[in-house]
Amino acid sequence: MAINIERTEQFVEILRESGSKLVVVDFYSKTCPPCLIVDQILGNLTMQFPNVSFYKVDIGQFSEVAMQCRITATPTLQFFRKGRSVNEVKGANKKAIVDAIEAALSDNGGEGQSAFGVVGHTDLTKLVMKTQSECLNQNDDHPLENVFSEGDSFLESDVDEQMVLHIAFNQPIKLHSIMIKAPLDRAPRHIKLFSNRSDLGFDDAETSEATQEIELTEDMYKSGGVINLRYVRFQNINNLSIFVADNLGGDDVTVINQLAFIGTAVNVANMSDINRGDDGHNH
Repeated sequence: MAINIERTEQFVEILRESGSKLVVVDFYSKTCPPCLIVDQILGNLTMQFPNVSFYKVDIGQFSEVAMQCRITATPTLQFFRKGRSVNEVKGANKKAIVDAIEAALSDNGGEGQSAFGVVGHTDLTKLVMKTQSECLNQNDDHPLENVFSEGDSFLESDVDEQMVLHIAFNQPIKLHSIMIKAPLDRAPRHIKLFSNRSDLGFDDAETSEATQEIELTEDMYKSGGVINLRYVRFQNINNLSIFVADNLGGDDVTVINQLAFIGTAVNVANMSDINRGDDGHNH
């Protein structure tokens, strides 16, 4: 069974001392019926994953910890390694929880990791909040959600070639690169990236100074579609807006088959900011 956290100091010490071991923390509320389901799920998973540590945090008792970890709903499970949150699952979905554990274990602590050939960084696409992301001027038959996984589906613009993509992440990230797969005749050509500008419209996108502006080429797509960014400018990203101005072939519509984000997650649980109260209450 998952172990209940009794003191804030205990929570801080567990994350500090866990090293590369995966730690799963269930943030729950005593008045939340789905939390009881998660409790049963974790009881079974402790046997299935003996090398994973499972803990529970009552957000009513530890509201400051919940705030520092940016918990907005219960149940929420956060996955930690080396004191840093690497993933999050909301709700009582056993498959989603198991998939997240297996994905975190496959990362093996992040040592020697790479994503799309970018060494030292991981694929952060799993941190995208699809329901809070949107694309302006999308063809509703080919929506934004299609780009977050491999397959035959795709995102397509609607009335012309331009699009504005608003991508929301469930925790802050440091963005090193993006990866775009698209058919060459309708692939994005000129794009502008804006950090933390979720309200951006077409007029603003065309006239505002971007965090980074990029002209893509056929060679970039043929070599894998990975675009390195000015890393220092993308250090604390909660959402990313991408303005697609036109496409390589001059077609009336732009198409993106897959879009991925490469970098590292920011530690949302800043241990130095959590009050170490011995009595289990905030001070």
